[in-house]
Amino acid sequence: MKRKHLIPACIMSAAMLFSACSPNTAPVETSTETTKEVTVETTIETTTESTTEETIPELKPVDHVFDPHVLSDVYLMAYGEDFEDDFYRFCDAVLSGDDKVALDKPEYYYECFSTARTCLPITSDYVFCQTADEVSNGDGTYRIEYAVPHDEYMAEVARFKGRVEELIENCIHEGDSKLEMAIELYTSEARRLSYDYDAADESIENNRPCTPYHSLMEDTGICQEIAGTYAYLLLQLGVDAATCGALNDDCSQSHEWTVVKLGGKYYHCDVTFQLDTAESLRYFGMTDSERHLQGNWTIDVFNFGSSNEVWHKDIPCEDTRFEELWMCDFYELDNDNNSLDCFTLANSNSPYAVFTLD
Repeated sequence: MKRKHLIPACIMSAAMLFSACSPNTAPVETSTETTKEVTVETTIETTTESTTEETIPELKPVDHVFDPHVLSDVYLMAYGEDFEDDFYRFCDAVLSGDDKVALDKPEYYYECFSTARTCLPITSDYVFCQTADEVSNGDGTYRIEYAVPHDEYMAEVARFKGRVEELIENCIHEGDSKLEMAIELYTSEARRLSYDYDAADESIENNRPCTPYHSLMEDTGICQEIAGTYAYLLLQLGVDAATCGALNDDCSQSHEWTVVKLGGKYYHCDVTFQLDTAESLRYFGMTDSERHLQGNWTIDVFNFGSSNEVWHKDIPCEDTRFEELWMCDFYELDNDNNSLDCFTLANSNSPYAVFTLD
């Protein structure tokens, strides 16, 4: 039985570097009913009619359980395999509102905060980042200090967990593959978010911190926030993702987007660029060369995870698997046939390509 998740065609304004979009909506669920006539002959030649109702199964939203332990491989490349255990202890302490954490290496204290920007974003807004020397207890434990009283903070932790589950359950379905999840979440985030021009305007006094936590909890943000939010939600789904940033060729602008690992290969995905054309996949699954073309971002200085440790030479993005999606104005995700029908606005009745999700 065929099930199709339809994403409606919308005539959108031309894509801009920074832009606005409409609020997120829940995925469309479709069902049909079929009536059949059945003729039964008997010895007295009577005819009866029976009606059989056949309903296409609905796409069932996933029941997501918040995962306290998510970490991109980018940070293991940057800080070593031993970092994982310390980071997860740090996550447990922060989510519990503990006043200290035990770490194997003192240098991991700051690196936990740097990593948490994407891998536990509540930390950036509610936990003070200090040096290990400032907070060392002298016994291998380090103090954690919060910006608000404990009860207020724990209420925010609960709100944070609920928000993560809500955003995922709004667009992800049971049985989705990693690629389907990456696409569905990409579109959902592009629909949900609008660009915060005031936060990006250096001439306007703005006191709020620019962190992925803001665009996670609110429906607006700038590139460095939006990139981290998309990465964090993908990590919650078991899809490896991290931020990637660069300067353009003449060093006049900087930008940040998300790099996503699918099928063992990395691709550039830019939700910020997609905001004005949320039904499209123009900036999904880009190669290095396509990423450079869309904004003139200098490939050699691609900085992954804001780590200053992992660069383009470490994670080249060269696979062209998603190239035919870049001219897509809107699409239909066919979950039953595991494919994606790609349309242009000029020919909205017939797909120019059927992309296989296998």
